[in-house]
Amino acid sequence: MTDKISKERKITYYIGLGFIIIGVILFMSSFFIGFEPSFSFGPPTFFKNAVIGMIFIMIGAVLTSIGARGAAGSGILLDPEKAREDLKPFNKAKGGMINDTLENIDVIKDIEKVAIKNNKEVIKIKCKYCGTLNDENAKFCKECGKSI
Repeated sequence: MTDKISKERKITYYIGLGFIIIGVILFMSSFFIGFEPSFSFGPPTFFKNAVIGMIFIMIGAVLTSIGARGAAGSGILLDPEKAREDLKPFNKAKGGMINDTLENIDVIKDIEKVAIKNNKEVIKIKCKYCGTLNDENAKFCKECGKSI
């Protein structure tokens, strides 16, 4: 695995930026065109430019998201392992915040695996007041503090 963003993702990102720029120009141009009287049938130019501009902006936003985070990292492709790989360079740019969260999830999964491996059942007691899961030997809820 490499920590560099691929050329295809960079191209996708810049194409998305282009769509956003064109969309903003089309949308803003609708205000400069004004509400000129139109003798043709159909929606006025003002409406057409505004709608087409918004569509371009939305398409650009999706493409920049895919370019920045990859298909799995942006949620387009539902594959957790691919998402981790896609988010690696994005995570590095954001200071490692995403990695910290992913490591915490891995720690919880490892604890569950060890408990299953040792044939120990993990028993939790649900608080009847707030619904928080507590350890089986807890006398008070760790969330609301009420007696279990």
